[in-house]
Amino acid sequence: MLRCCWCCSVSRAVTKGLLLHLGCEVTTVSSREECLRVVSEDHRLVIMDMCVSGVDSYDIAVQVQDRFTKRYERPLIVALTGNTDKLTKENCMRVGMDGVIVKPVSIDKMRTVLSDLLEHRVLF
Repeated sequence: MLRCCWCCSVSRAVTKGLLLHLGCEVTTVSSREECLRVVSEDHRLVIMDMCVSGVDSYDIAVQVQDRFTKRYERPLIVALTGNTDKLTKENCMRVGMDGVIVKPVSIDKMRTVLSDLLEHRVLF
């Protein structure tokens, strides 16, 4: 079972439903502080919504990474965004995120993304 932490999203109910349907165990959080408090080595994936007003998802991603000494020990960190511009993808790569999922997300798209992430540990 894939244990995911879903951080900072207005649309988290939809994404949580997709992940649960795919057999994932999902932890949802509603603030930066809560995300940093609950993310642990038990989580294999952290999905960050990049479109939440007033939240610096890039900074949260860096702080999550800083909590783990070795890259392979930390959960994969993936951005969820409606932005298809090159700058968003470049910024995600710059801060060490492992991939970007572009909204809207279907069950088939989520299944493919999770499979690719777990196999290759990167989605760029």
